Amino acid sequence: MPDLEIIEKHLHSYISDLKHLETHKNITIEGIEKDKDLLWILERGLYLLLQNLLDMFSHIVSSDFNEPWDFYSDIGNILAKENVISQEDKILLNQMVGFRNRLSHEYLSLDKYVLVDIVNNRLTDFNKFLIIIRDYCKI
Repeated sequence: MPDLEIIEKHLHSYISDLKHLETHKNITIEGIEKDKDLLWILERGLYLLLQNLLDMFSHIVSSDFNEPWDFYSDIGNILAKENVISQEDKILLNQMVGFRNRLSHEYLSLDKYVLVDIVNNRLTDFNKFLIIIRDYCKI
């Protein structure tokens, strides 16, 4: 069983970051091109949100399943194999891993249209995983 104190700390930060990002819905490309601080807020906020999600899932995998993993993409495969998430959710989680990696390593060439789409249309995906983690950990 995962250490619920660790999960709860991550959940607190995750929920806070998600709420903060939700205040920026309806952003436009023009808006973030005019306001570099907003661009930084959105990039950093999404990075922290994604990292918290992956930290929680990696903690679950490490504590409950005897499966080695080397890459964040392995985590989705293990969680799907163990029926913690669906195959559809595994695909979504792996897309999130890819975006987290772009935020972390390819930030100079980040596509602002993707950033705008995520903030305006895809934050519900994060709520979906929030529910999965809470249900799994029974908190």
